[in-house]
Amino acid sequence: MSDKEKGKEDAYTKGRVENLPAAGKVRVSSVQNSEKTNNYKVERDPHGAVSEARKDSYLAADVADLLIQQIGLELNNHYLYQNFGIWYDINSLFGQAAYFYHRATEEKTHAQWIIDYLTRADFLFSIPGTDAAYIDIFKNKKDLKIRDPHDETLVREIETTRSINNIKAVAEETRDYITSHWLRELLLEQAEEEELSHTALDIFNHTDDPLIVDKYFKDVVMTQLQAGK
Repeated sequence: MSDKEKGKEDAYTKGRVENLPAAGKVRVSSVQNSEKTNNYKVERDPHGAVSEARKDSYLAADVADLLIQQIGLELNNHYLYQNFGIWYDINSLFGQAAYFYHRATEEKTHAQWIIDYLTRADFLFSIPGTDAAYIDIFKNKKDLKIRDPHDETLVREIETTRSINNIKAVAEETRDYITSHWLRELLLEQAEEEELSHTALDIFNHTDDPLIVDKYFKDVVMTQLQAGK
């Protein structure tokens, strides 16, 4: 790949990231005020009884809503990466196929973490449906280049990190410190996911030979990922 072509590819990915929506103002429930925290009154019940809202769940309503949305985002990523794996498989690039199948499994695991957390909090919910437009890898391109899925993956992972950061901010604003602490592990996972996505793109800066790239994913990247299980 020439320096000019590489510059265009890097500029494309950078542009996608720069055009992501800026983190908006922290969403806080309209029912939250100085007298309420997490759906129950701050002042102690004179009879020592737990409020009905507290019996249902310690989760603030806004935090729970955002966690449910996050399940949908993780599952969208799961299916997107599955689609990438299928595309590489069909094109006999088996190293990258295995890589994206692995990434897809990780996204499904993250969704399950959130599902388990909500159920432990006794919060009744339904799993959101996936967005077909979000996971359609041919939506804007009829023909994919070998590095296109990696560019798209980096953008999606940055989106995911921003989303989880917002949930943590809302949890802290609503004094849901249990959820805020729990999200730490998910954020650490996101740091690894972003680093892995950057590393994958770095490989293309060393060679433009698709077979060499794929062999590297098979022999090096997948060996490291499997060893880290």
